[in-house]
Amino acid sequence: MGRQEGRRTMADVVLVINSGSRRDSEWLDELTDELQADLREIRGLAVRRATAAAGDGMKSGALEQVGQLVASGGAIGTMAWAIRDIVIKFLDRTRAGSVTVKNGDREVTIARPSDGQVDKIVDQLRDLLHDE
Repeated sequence: MGRQEGRRTMADVVLVINSGSRRDSEWLDELTDELQADLREIRGLAVRRATAAAGDGMKSGALEQVGQLVASGGAIGTMAWAIRDIVIKFLDRTRAGSVTVKNGDREVTIARPSDGQVDKIVDQLRDLLHDE
C-alpha cells in the first residue's frame, strides 16, 4: 500500500519556521526553500513541504503549508545533531526567528539569539578578555 500525501508516519518530524519580525509570505516561502535545501544535505533524510487537505469551498487536493517541512528517515533520531547544526546555521544566516521541530505532541524550539543578546555576549567577552 502507498502512503497518502499529507499523512505522517511515526518517523516523520515537522519543522515550522518562524520568520521573526518579517511577516510576508514570500519571504517565508524563500526561507522554507532554503531550509529544505540545507536539510537535504543530510544523508538518509527525506525532506518535503508539509501539506494539508483543502478546506470547504476550496479546490480539492492538498494545500502547501508555507513555512513547514516534513522530514523523515529510517534513523531520524540519529540525525538529531546534524539537524540541530543545520537549523542553527540557517537561523544565523537568514535572521529568521526560530524553527520548531515537532514529533507528535512533543516539540523543541531552536531560537536565534536576538541582536541584543549577541551584543551583550560580545561585551561580556571583551570584559573577560581585557588585559589590565
